[in-house]
Amino acid sequence: MLGTTVTQVPALKRAAEEDLGIQLEFISLDGTAAQRVGALYPDRFDVYDQWFHDIDLIWPTGSIQPIDVTRISRWTEIETLPRLAHQTSGAPPASGSEPSERLFVQMDGSLGDRPTSWISMAPTVHNADSFAVVGADPKSVRSWGALLDPDWSGAVCLQTDAAIGVLDMTLALHARGGFAPDDAGDLSLEEIDTLVAKTETYRREGHFGCLWADESEAIRAFGRSERMLGSLWWSGFTKLRALGIPVEMVTPEVGYRGWFGGLSLSSRADPWHVDAAYDYFNWWYGGRAGALMSRNGAYMMARETVRTYLTEAEWDFWYAGKPAATEIRNSDGAIVFDVGEVREGGSYTERMSRIAIWDTIMREHNYLVRRWEHALSR
Repeated sequence: MLGTTVTQVPALKRAAEEDLGIQLEFISLDGTAAQRVGALYPDRFDVYDQWFHDIDLIWPTGSIQPIDVTRISRWTEIETLPRLAHQTSGAPPASGSEPSERLFVQMDGSLGDRPTSWISMAPTVHNADSFAVVGADPKSVRSWGALLDPDWSGAVCLQTDAAIGVLDMTLALHARGGFAPDDAGDLSLEEIDTLVAKTETYRREGHFGCLWADESEAIRAFGRSERMLGSLWWSGFTKLRALGIPVEMVTPEVGYRGWFGGLSLSSRADPWHVDAAYDYFNWWYGGRAGALMSRNGAYMMARETVRTYLTEAEWDFWYAGKPAATEIRNSDGAIVFDVGEVREGGSYTERMSRIAIWDTIMREHNYLVRRWEHALSR
């Protein structure tokens, strides 16, 4: 199982092995490293457990094979994948890698949204992400432009994965009036050069106190700082809350950066591992996996199966957006919210309906990655 620590958590591994009676090996890398292995070395994994936007990189290499939906027992219970249905007011024009556009394998081998019996990735967890803050009221920093506010210089965290961090910078620069791309989800070469040059200037001036590739790096940075603001995922947020760190997630005025995850099947997997992989896919849709992921802040497809594994208080808190009726614990059992607290942004519907852009692989991704990594490291 090749992926990241977002979904490859100990509690999930224990639960899957207990229910399925098989052994799992989690190969947890940072997102960019996992992408490279997934694209180039299909003999190193059986299941690719990553993000939907990765499909634009992985599918063309032939390292994953189509998944037969007739072998997914709860396929009809899986909700329609969301689209970027409207432009959030104040956000830059954006397309992004909408999950629905790369779900189904078409007759010619391409990917699209026309339903067939074959899919590129079994959709699982997803979320509406923003950024986090320690040492300030989250209501005072609701603009993405806060990431570039001089008052936070030296105390800003930035994610280095080009498919994610570039979008955070795009939203931040646009909010401050310094960048107006034609399509924030598909930058031109000239727009990439502009964004990278501005990012490099901020880096050289010491604006970023933390550049992180793996979530553990962000957790350490937020954990040791009395004042910090920047890129953080909900999985990292719940880990920090479990440690007693007074971190808060921000509800951005112009909307969230959305992401979708899923499971894909290696083209080099042998028949036994293919069968085991389908068992694992079906286990994810049975509810227990989704409940564990929900306790770490993610949402899960086939939500009604998840609901049976959550208490009423947990469901009301994570999905309905209601104040916590009891202490809310993460997948490891640690308290992350106290009675009366609410999740930022509200209910599932409220949060997922305010996606300003999806994590994305742009047409000029290779150029973007080279320029982006150079700017962050030189």
